[in-house]
Parts: sequence; structure tokens; C-alpha cells
Amino acid sequence: MSSNYRFYFIIKQIHLYASLSTVVLLLMYIVTSYMMMYHDWFKTHDRQEQTISIEVSPNEISEENWTSFLKKHNIKGRLVRENFRESGDLFREYANAGNNFKMTIFKDKNKVEIKSTHLSLAGNIAGLHRMRGYSGPLQYTIYGFLLDLTGFSLMIFAITGILLWLNLLKYNKIAWTILILGFIYVSVIVSYLLFV
Repeated sequence: MSSNYRFYFIIKQIHLYASLSTVVLLLMYIVTSYMMMYHDWFKTHDRQEQTISIEVSPNEISEENWTSFLKKHNIKGRLVRENFRESGDLFREYANAGNNFKMTIFKDKNKVEIKSTHLSLAGNIAGLHRMRGYSGPLQYTIYGFLLDLTGFSLMIFAITGILLWLNLLKYNKIAWTILILGFIYVSVIVSYLLFV
């Protein structure tokens, strides 16, 4: 086996495995993008909203008991925002793909207001598209890692694809024209999104 053929074979294998590692998440992004574009048809914005006020003791909402308080009131997701209001009340927001909980802990620590929003099944599925980052429990870290792995695999897929293409179509003017037009098209779109 010549060194040139061996190099080509290795690049081909890397190209194949990079594409296979991205299939599932890319399919998810394709499906959820379609659902977001046609949100009226899929009813991704259908939601149930509820606001409740709970009388509490300072001990119930202390840092040591906070996890128990969240479980007791079925608060799901990860902490996405926390700040103090001008009134001195503490605001915390928890969210996952289909649920959002905005909590106000009043400064005297005797009452908590919870505004919850629950999306429909279609909204839950579309919500996967918006999830990102590593903060929160283990499942969010794993999901963030999978997204990064997909991005890395897509870069490897593109680079090896260009190498394979250049090896196969060294002197093909039509192939070079398509490649150059592709770069021009992407450059124009990116420039438009950045500057307009």
C-alpha cells in the first residue's frame, strides 16, 4: 500500500467517523429548527402559566434546605439567573427545555412567590435546541459536552471532506468552481449577519 493511498484511506475513515458522531444531534437540530420555523403549526408556544405564593419559615429556604424545598415544590432545571431586587428580595430563575420557574424570595424570608411556565410536548422538544452551557446537574454537563463534541466533529468532517475532494478532483474546473462559489456564498451570508 503506497503512502499516498494510506493517507487517503485514513482521511476517509476519519471523515466517516466524524460524520457518524454528529448524526443524532444534527437530526435533533434539523427537527427542532423546523418546529421553531413553523411554530404555529406545531404549537411550540402553547404553555400553561401559574403563579403561587407559599408561606415559609426562614429555615425552609435556608441554603442547607434549599434542595429539599425545590424537590418539595417540583422545581426542575438548573439555576440560570440569581440577583437581588431593589426591594431587597432575592430572585432566582430555574429552567430546563420545557419548564421555567421564576422565584421571588421576599427579604423577610416568610414568603416565596413562584411563577411557573410549562411548555407543551412540542415546546419541550423545541426547547432542546436552545439548551447550552455546562452549568447545573450532571445531565446538563453531559449535554454540553455532546454539543461541543458535535461542533468539533463537524470541523473535522469539513476539513477531511475538503482533503478528500481535493484528492479526487485535482484538475476538475467544475469542482473548483463549486468549492469557490460555496466559500463566497458562506462569506456573504456571514458578513451580512455580522454587519447588517
